[in-house]
Amino acid sequence: MIRLMKIFFDRNLFLRIFSGILFVACFIIFIHYGGILFILFFLLLLSLMILEINISFKVSDKYYLNFIINILIVISIFHFIFLRIIYGVNIINYLYYIIASIWIFDSFSLIGGKLIGGKKLIPKISPNKTYSGLITGFIALLFISFITLEYNSMFDYTIIFYTFCIGVFAFLGDALESYLKRKFNIKDMSNLLPGHGGILDRMDAFIFIFFIHFIITLLNINLISLYA
Repeated sequence: MIRLMKIFFDRNLFLRIFSGILFVACFIIFIHYGGILFILFFLLLLSLMILEINISFKVSDKYYLNFIINILIVISIFHFIFLRIIYGVNIINYLYYIIASIWIFDSFSLIGGKLIGGKKLIPKISPNKTYSGLITGFIALLFISFITLEYNSMFDYTIIFYTFCIGVFAFLGDALESYLKRKFNIKDMSNLLPGHGGILDRMDAFIFIFFIHFIITLLNINLISLYA
């Protein structure tokens, strides 16, 4: 028990959770109020992420990769901004749900992996990821999806599948960034967020999910109707 408490209250883990809560709180506030401050906040995040990419990958001659990552980030952030502008207050709960699902999956995957440990999931790409952490993250998502259905008296159980997909793409986005950092010998994109590294280290899942969301929108599939 003492060992588990020491692991849980590890300084890096505490900083990661605390800074994550503050970061998500900023998301909630600016999404809620919308307007010019919302746009400026996410354009600031976009600028910082592009700066991180250009600094981190400047030692590489893979300019095409730098360009692709920049385009992916720009598309994701602008898609997110346009969703809030176009749908107005009607989409707030939908965006909240996606962001909360990402944060819950990330947090419980981290906590589960720390407390339970066990076999590594992808040791050559991300040595800290474990099967126990991944399973814990998905269990947390399953729980939050059932709570959402019950609280909103919803009977469309596709929301469970949708939430599961958020977890899958959150994992893939994080794994993709981990692969690129390991390939180019980059520890963190920056040190702006204690316990996380850079803005992109915190938003890798967010960026990947909303890029996929953009592609799905182009295919004329309306996911927003599930929750908005």
